[in-house]
Amino acid sequence: MIKTTELKVSKLKEIIEIEDKDSDKLFKQPQINDISSLSIASLNFKKSVEKENDNVDLELPNDDFTDNDFEIAWKKFCELEKKDGNNNILSLLKMNQPFINDNLIIINTINKMNYKEMNGYKSKIQTFISKELNNYSIIVDVKLSEETDKKKFLNSKEKLEMIQKNNESIISLIEEFSLRI
Repeated sequence: MIKTTELKVSKLKEIIEIEDKDSDKLFKQPQINDISSLSIASLNFKKSVEKENDNVDLELPNDDFTDNDFEIAWKKFCELEKKDGNNNILSLLKMNQPFINDNLIIINTINKMNYKEMNGYKSKIQTFISKELNNYSIIVDVKLSEETDKKKFLNSKEKLEMIQKNNESIISLIEEFSLRI
């Protein structure tokens, strides 16, 4: 009978120790993971976190950069994509060379498929370029080129007319040798 009493006492001691360990949690500052998203405490906690975040103004650097700096950063990004084996994106990056206007990077795409692909990738481009140039006011914009019409094939007469427009000496050559189509 002594053994069962000792067993009960040892169990009681374990329970008291567990309760003592858990009692610290009652007075502890709530953590994000400790609060249910549907409780009043969670609402108050979220409001206090939002107020703290509103009071903090983050100033990210906006260093000046040259076109050459941008080209180097662009090439580094292309090399990174090549290294990661993203050949599809790499070919789109090389095919759709961007141009920069102040802090706006514009990537013109030639068709809707390229537009969708590049548009989904622009945040990664923006993050990399901003970090590389230490300028976080950079914005990447992907546009669908207005020249999406299929190129028109020219017949011989139209080709000759186009050549004559671009090079006037061709006209004298045609007349001198009495050439015709």
